[in-house]
Amino acid sequence: MIRRPVEMSYQELNELLDRYLLEENLPATINYHADSINYNKKQRLRILLKALHRLLKAQQHYMKDMRKQLEELKKTGQIYKELKETGCLRQQRIYFYLAKIGLTDLIKHLGGAFDDDLFSKFTIATMLYDAAFDLHICRPYLKTFDHFIMEGEYITSNDPYLSVFQKNVDYINEKIGENNFKKFMKYVRIEHISQLMSIYQLSDKTITKENLLKITFTKGGISGLALVYLMTPDISHDEKQAVYELGAVMQLIDDIVDMNEDIKSGISTLPNQKLLDYENLKSLYHGTINNLIEKCHLNPDKPNTTLDMLCWFDDIILKKRYKKNIQKKTHKHNHIIKSTHP
Repeated sequence: MIRRPVEMSYQELNELLDRYLLEENLPATINYHADSINYNKKQRLRILLKALHRLLKAQQHYMKDMRKQLEELKKTGQIYKELKETGCLRQQRIYFYLAKIGLTDLIKHLGGAFDDDLFSKFTIATMLYDAAFDLHICRPYLKTFDHFIMEGEYITSNDPYLSVFQKNVDYINEKIGENNFKKFMKYVRIEHISQLMSIYQLSDKTITKENLLKITFTKGGISGLALVYLMTPDISHDEKQAVYELGAVMQLIDDIVDMNEDIKSGISTLPNQKLLDYENLKSLYHGTINNLIEKCHLNPDKPNTTLDMLCWFDDIILKKRYKKNIQKKTHKHNHIIKSTHP
């Protein structure tokens, strides 16, 4: 009898993930490093006004479309309350705004166009899928998602949670066409395997730095690639790989933002376990962005909201949040040593 991924051990999932990554010619590790980002930030006011305009457009779309779907989710009762109380709903709204501001220039440069409807459907479906891992009350849906993703088993349940999910997936299928949807679902399978592996982040007996690197990079990388692929299915492999690698390091940024929440939940991540120091993390982040500029042929002297936002994350998340947190922990540790060893 063939074991389903949801029933597999970490080692079995790891072997399956390696096979999928090999098929798509995608790396399990990211190794770019640089001292700085090769982007000449000019005309900041122009960029700021463009970002503000996109934020207002995102707000309009959110109020018109996404709130209607969230109203449907109220039928789930306690699940909706937990999605709200744990910040899942608010977090997806922030992701929608940031993607509208930051991804538009990149997707346009790659020959596509940012599609608000497509992204909002992707956002809602992703939130419901992620909740099956993050919230105990949603964990029973994990087997259904496993069947759907790995075997293409259509979800026909009247459960409001599953019906909202399937409705959004149906929209994506119809919007991008059958052939592109099949490719998209290959990326989703890789995401699913890495998400199942991430469950083991709750176990300090299984997770090593090498394991965490692989889970983090694959999970973030394939999520970013799947999203960009929806709006630019004709990009070259070099461009796909650069976007994948950017998504991988962006997962580290996300882990820094969620550092305190993950610690409370007992989830081990590279940042909250201090397995990557600030200088190495910054170097990796800068190198991967430079790789994106090179592989996607972006002009570093031309204003670009994607690059501007990535530089902004460098300032507000890496430098002001992660670096200060590292320094604070080190100072506290040194203070304890001095106190106990006069």
